[in-house]
Amino acid sequence: MDNGPADSSSSPAAEASDVQLPAATDLGQQSLTHDSPSKLSSWAKNLKIPQPFAASQEDSQTETAGKSPLARFTSGIGLRSSPKSPPAYESNEGNSPTTQPGFLGTITNGIVNTSKNAVKAVQVKARHVVSQNKRRFQEGGFDLDMTYITENIIAMGFPAGDMSSGFFGYVEGFYRNHMEEVIRFFETYHKDKYKVYNLCSERLYDASLFEGKVASFPFDDHNCPPIRLIISFCQSAYSWLKEDIENVVVVHCKAGMARTGLMISSLLLYLKFFPTAEESIDYYNQKRCVDGKGLVLPSQIRYVKYFERTLIYFNGENQPGRRCILRGFRLHHCPYWIRPSITVSDHNGTAYFVRK
Repeated sequence: MDNGPADSSSSPAAEASDVQLPAATDLGQQSLTHDSPSKLSSWAKNLKIPQPFAASQEDSQTETAGKSPLARFTSGIGLRSSPKSPPAYESNEGNSPTTQPGFLGTITNGIVNTSKNAVKAVQVKARHVVSQNKRRFQEGGFDLDMTYITENIIAMGFPAGDMSSGFFGYVEGFYRNHMEEVIRFFETYHKDKYKVYNLCSERLYDASLFEGKVASFPFDDHNCPPIRLIISFCQSAYSWLKEDIENVVVVHCKAGMARTGLMISSLLLYLKFFPTAEESIDYYNQKRCVDGKGLVLPSQIRYVKYFERTLIYFNGENQPGRRCILRGFRLHHCPYWIRPSITVSDHNGTAYFVRK
């Protein structure tokens, strides 16, 4: 077969491009021996190879250096891939930096959340262990060592977790009522209608946390207050309750049980909820504790009865003290190798003691 027409038709295209034809052109020349001159000329005319500028050859080489083989091939024949579909290797490399931090961030967040949930579970368990037999308020997302004795009288444990109550008061926030949760509770249910009464002599806090509505009537744990302190507490609570029918009185000591029970039982007598001390104490015990054992110390129970007699015989007025003489006492079933130490004290200090 004569190859003259093929050479004459392909030479102008080669001279116009001044570049070597790609491998596809060599394949075309090999196939010319089997194609007719008319088919060859039509194929050569339809084939349009873009003529690159000499000045942009270096730029094109640098641009195509970072492209995939498919992108380089399509750009060589005058085609462009969609700008929204980057090359495969670019998408993989581009996603890896974002995917890796996202993956690590997910793991980190999962570990942090798991740790927080574990700490929260331990904290809830510790609070329930510390509150022991006391009833808790568990409504509206709250879980507090707190009980409604009446609609307007609330007993609760010490609101800890704030540095104003000292280091130990701050640490106690882990297993006692936390100050922030207590404030949120009162702002939710009794906003501007509550007053807090602190009975602790060993622990105080900043009164501004409760908008200044805090009164302190302190006496020591496992002890009894003077009768005049009970009278002052009842008068203050009554004055607050009668200001507004929605006002509530919040009473707490450290655990919110014994000292709190003594004062609330006395207040129930003062407000004439019950006629006798026994009924008042029994009502408090049933409302505050699941087993009815809240106010159990004999001396504290005896002081509620003292206050009952003050209401009956002296109309709730404090009477002047009387001079008493202690003539003796006897201890039963004391081990023979122990010599007990005896201390007699009143609310003004120690009156008598015997060294070991």
